[in-house]
Amino acid sequence: MKMIDIRSIRGAAQGRWPFILSSLGIPAEVLNKRRNQPCPACGGRDRFQFIDKGIGRFVCRAIERQGGNGFDLVMHYLNCDFHKALKAVAGTLDIAGMEAPNVQPCGTLKTEQHYGQRNNHLKIGRLWDEAWPIRHNDIVDRYLRLRGLEMKTFPSALRFHPALPFWCNVEEQPLHITDYPAMLAELSAPNGSRIGLHRVFLTQDGHKAQPTHPLSGEALPCKKLLVAFEGASHGAAIRLDPPEHGTLALAEGIETALASRLGSGLPTWACVSAGGLQRIVLPKTVHDVHIMADHDKSGTGQRAAQILAKRLMNEGRRVRIHIPSQPGTDWLDVYQQKMGVVA
Repeated sequence: MKMIDIRSIRGAAQGRWPFILSSLGIPAEVLNKRRNQPCPACGGRDRFQFIDKGIGRFVCRAIERQGGNGFDLVMHYLNCDFHKALKAVAGTLDIAGMEAPNVQPCGTLKTEQHYGQRNNHLKIGRLWDEAWPIRHNDIVDRYLRLRGLEMKTFPSALRFHPALPFWCNVEEQPLHITDYPAMLAELSAPNGSRIGLHRVFLTQDGHKAQPTHPLSGEALPCKKLLVAFEGASHGAAIRLDPPEHGTLALAEGIETALASRLGSGLPTWACVSAGGLQRIVLPKTVHDVHIMADHDKSGTGQRAAQILAKRLMNEGRRVRIHIPSQPGTDWLDVYQQKMGVVA
């Protein structure tokens, strides 16, 4: 591997070590910066601490150097040399088409014994498997049609869950309130792996649920994002379509993205929020990008679009920003007005 590649990988990894290490299988709970934890590579009870500081710094008192940076931790966990650690890190970041090597982590059995695979990866996978593809006239289809979004076929990144538990915190303890039907959206990391679920809780007749706190009575959000670990959503998106001939459209919310897709015919990804749009990481094969920005009165959507456009153009891509003419609207509003829908 050339020196320039090493510099590139180091730069790309800066500040993203929790995502990288969790992607390689290290449980999220040992990356919480608490002291005196079992090492994910060599076990023990209290020899490990993850410090990070943007470079993946850690302490393990069982090794000769007593710790190191993120690459050292990858070598320790995968029981591999520096070259394979670089390839593993590059694979999680989708750099130059590299894939993480098929190396058995030396601490897998010990880690599973200590943590029982307790992280959100398992929960995300279970919820996704409990849901099924959207069908015409099911609750999610009703919800979308009420929003003016009538589709002949549905993206595979969206599913219908018939009874998704809704939880909230009551006196600092999680409490199961009830179950709602829900629309699930698969959040994919830059390397294509599933790292989260966006959830929209619904009523049986296809409207947004209106949950309330059991003690205070305050309204609770009917939309929630579940990610595998802290920082997992960096660069991620809900991939409604694969890019076509290097072309891709980007929007913030799922419904705005669906409206953009119906109105323009362009393959589209939803980035969940303005911040998600700003941080999206695109495949190298995408060279023509349409940013379907929100026209926020605060300017948030427009600023995110401009920041993203500048970065993508610096990457050598062609970028066009599309903004609705009316302040306070997005492309869902435009599409609904065009179709004569009152949502």
